[in-house]
Amino acid sequence: MIRFLVFCDLHMEDCVDGMERLERILNHAKEEQVDFIVSLGDLCFPTEDHIPAMELIRSCGIPVYHTIGNHDVQDWEIEQSLQFLGKEKPYEAFEMGEYRFIILDTCYWKSETGEYHFPNKQRIPSLYPWVPKEQRDWLNEQLSDGKKCVVFSHMSLVNPFMRRGIANKEDIQQIFEGKNVLLCMNGHDHGSDLKKIGGVPYYTVSSASQFCWWSADGRKVENLFYKDPLHVIVELDEDEIRIQGMASDFEGLRPEDVGIDDYRWNGVDVHPVAQSHVLKRTK
Repeated sequence: MIRFLVFCDLHMEDCVDGMERLERILNHAKEEQVDFIVSLGDLCFPTEDHIPAMELIRSCGIPVYHTIGNHDVQDWEIEQSLQFLGKEKPYEAFEMGEYRFIILDTCYWKSETGEYHFPNKQRIPSLYPWVPKEQRDWLNEQLSDGKKCVVFSHMSLVNPFMRRGIANKEDIQQIFEGKNVLLCMNGHDHGSDLKKIGGVPYYTVSSASQFCWWSADGRKVENLFYKDPLHVIVELDEDEIRIQGMASDFEGLRPEDVGIDDYRWNGVDVHPVAQSHVLKRTK
C-alpha cells in the first residue's frame, strides 16, 4: 500500500499564520508516516521572503513534490519558480512500487501565435489555462505502458467554469481513454469536489488556507480563512482508493456573508471541508 499527503493553495503571502499552517501539515505527514507529500501549487510567491518555508519543507524528512500553480508564475518567469521550488522541469513523473505519479504543469496560455507559459504580462487575448501539445504528447507516452498512474495538476481537468478548468480539458480526457489512470487530483478552485468521467475519478482538494471569493466584476476580493489547514491523505490499496479528508470551520467571514448561501461557487463545494471518499478500483 502507498500512502501520501496532498495539500494545495496555502498562499502564504495572504496568511499571517502561513508557517504555522505549513508546519501542521508537515507534522501530520510525519505522524501518519506517509511515503511522500504533494503540493498542488500556489504554496507561496517564489521570493526571498519565503525561503524559510522551503527550508522547512526540505528539512521535514519526507520527499515533497511540487506542482506549478498560477500564483507561482503570475509575476515571475517559470525558471525562477523552478529554481525556488527545487524542480528541474515544470512537469515530471516518478515511480513508487507498482505506481507512476505524474505531475502536470497546467499554467500555459494559447493565442493565435502559439502556446506560451504564464505569465501573460501583456494580457494578450488567449485560451487559458492550457496544456500545450508537447506536454500532451509526453503525457500520452507516460500512460502508454499500462502502469497504474495517478495524475496531479494545479488546475482542474474537468471543471467547466471559465478559467478554472483547463480550456482543452477534453484533449486530456481523450488521452486517458483506455489508459490505467486511477485518480486525478487538482487544486486551484479553493473548494472540494469529486467527478468521474470515462471511469476516471477527478478529485479537487480544498485550499489549505481559505476560500478566495471575488465579485462577478472582479473588483472585490475576500479571503474567507479556515481555522485549520485543510489537506488529505490518500491510500492506494489493491481494491480501493481511500481519500481521508478533514473538516474545519471559518475564522471570520462565511460564504453567506458574500452572498453564497448554497456553498457552491465556480463548480465546487466551499464548505470548510476536504471531502473524504472511498473509491473502488476496477480490475
